Amino acid sequence: MKICVGLCILILLVRGEFARADSASLFDPARHMHVSEVRPGMVGYGLTVFQGSKIEKFDIEVVSILHNFNPQGDVVLIRCMGDYLAHTGAIAGMSGSPIYLKDDEGHYRMIGAFAYGWPLAKDPLAGVQPIEYMLKLPTNIVPATPSADDKPLSRRIDRDGPTWSLAAAGYLPIAARTGGGDSLQQQSAEQSSTMPQLSPLATPLMVGGCSPTMLSRSAAMFKRFGMVALQAGGGGSPSNMDPPVAKIEPGGVLAVPLLTGDVDLTAIGTVTEVIGDRIFGFGHPFNNEGAIALPMGTGQINGIIPTLQTSFKLGALSQNLGRLTTDESVGVAGRLAESAPTVPIDFHVEYAGDIPPRDFHFRSALHSKFTPMIAAMALGAAVTGPSELPQYNTLDYELKLEFANGQELEFDDTVANAAGPELIQQVALPLMAASENPFARILVKSISGTIKISSQVRQAQILEVNLPRSRFRPGDSVNAFITYKPFREPSGILPVQLDLPRDLPAGTYQLIISDATRFFQDEQQAEPFRFNAQNADEVFGVLRDAAKIRQNAVYLRLLRQPDGVAVGRTALSQLPSSRRQILLGAGRSNITPFVSSNTKIIATDRVMVGSAEFEITIDPRAILQATNRPQAAANHVGAAGGS
Repeated sequence: MKICVGLCILILLVRGEFARADSASLFDPARHMHVSEVRPGMVGYGLTVFQGSKIEKFDIEVVSILHNFNPQGDVVLIRCMGDYLAHTGAIAGMSGSPIYLKDDEGHYRMIGAFAYGWPLAKDPLAGVQPIEYMLKLPTNIVPATPSADDKPLSRRIDRDGPTWSLAAAGYLPIAARTGGGDSLQQQSAEQSSTMPQLSPLATPLMVGGCSPTMLSRSAAMFKRFGMVALQAGGGGSPSNMDPPVAKIEPGGVLAVPLLTGDVDLTAIGTVTEVIGDRIFGFGHPFNNEGAIALPMGTGQINGIIPTLQTSFKLGALSQNLGRLTTDESVGVAGRLAESAPTVPIDFHVEYAGDIPPRDFHFRSALHSKFTPMIAAMALGAAVTGPSELPQYNTLDYELKLEFANGQELEFDDTVANAAGPELIQQVALPLMAASENPFARILVKSISGTIKISSQVRQAQILEVNLPRSRFRPGDSVNAFITYKPFREPSGILPVQLDLPRDLPAGTYQLIISDATRFFQDEQQAEPFRFNAQNADEVFGVLRDAAKIRQNAVYLRLLRQPDGVAVGRTALSQLPSSRRQILLGAGRSNITPFVSSNTKIIATDRVMVGSAEFEITIDPRAILQATNRPQAAANHVGAAGGS
């Protein structure tokens, strides 16, 4: 055993030495310069693309070296020379532009990548990421989907391990639709610093095929990850009239296509260095998450947009040529190889009025953080394709999400007076829950759906509920009458019925007649175990339970005594008191008490808003007589639409 352990350690050490030697061998003293060789006053030039695919030079001068600007890393401070950069300042999209300095022997060697800048700077100053740090980035291709080794982790239940919560994950399907919950927009809110500082240049995200309104709504999501969304044309393969596609070379455009198809999302940066089939660029993190698998290619620049705060490159993808494999604090790295895997996204949309239906097809980059945002934007772009949503509208949608581990999620619901974020969250939040839970990173395999848009508001406010009597015998039927007011239509009455259990003990009970929002909140309080998970498979079970709560329905709930005990997500209801106490005293963290309920869902043809509560008495000797008065329904703040 000792010999085997020793051999394993030796193999690991040897492999580590080979990896370090391989990275160190990329630094060529004849071509590259150490930051220790840099002195203030040294001059040189940089390479980047300002228009088309032509690489141009710009002159620079070293101002100083910022020692330990980053943890155990220096940054070279330079001043850009020339009228053009004096006018624009540091340009977002120049990130990665190689900088060459003239050494004592008159040779120009690469010192690093143009990577940092100051917003609102009066002089064209910039920070350079040393190339000696960037060349240590690994370029090994790693699988983008879970391997077979991940499957046991997704099924494992660890009683003492982490617990995933639907609420903690920010996935509150009903509350999010009505203004509650931790929405993507709220997550993306950022406070800008009052003092300017040398920061990594923003990554311009070229957006094509998306309405300005949809772009504005999505901008905050991408800004959270250092990307600034800009309206631009789409990319693609060049036509016969276009100039030849530029090669991947230092100073050339480094394009990262996050979404292609009927909408294009392409992040633009610059190539710093190319060694064999290895590519290095950006000079600062894209999302700073280590190993990645994102598509990579060449691009063209349509122009530079100078602004007072930050200037930007406008560009587009020309051709896919490989994949990015590493994203760390000093830059990104990749290989000229087969492109990274992508996710097919397909939507069929039927619009209001005389607009013919359309089919939308996309391919999204496969990424735990980017894919949810990208899929949400694709859906939003499809819904608002030919025009914005009608002022008054109803959306009926069916969505299907397939995941790499074989799990599927289906959503079938109706939204009244949708403004866009409701559907966006319905796609993005389940993807985030699947990939960001503490048990296993489960990436999506495909996304599809059908959305029907109507210019009528199929919504009704519950005005009051009439319960003719309040005393019942076990096994009786509770009959109630809901008075509701549809949007711009006369009031109506909806009769509902709940059959009481024959074994219901005598006593006083709470009866709740409500919309989906109130039902969801009551579910969390009465049966919290249904919204927690202890392995990845249970995460999907929680998401399926949440997806069953539809807005176009009325919910009846009879709250019973707290007689239930849940083991994990398995409910044991109506237990005798002795058995319940034995389970609760077992000392296991995955055992929780809950309140049993009898519920009934009554589907309607419109979104219902409002709720009412009653106290009813169960008495085996009750005499049937009408005694209860109608109760006005509560109007939930933030409910979609109005009446």
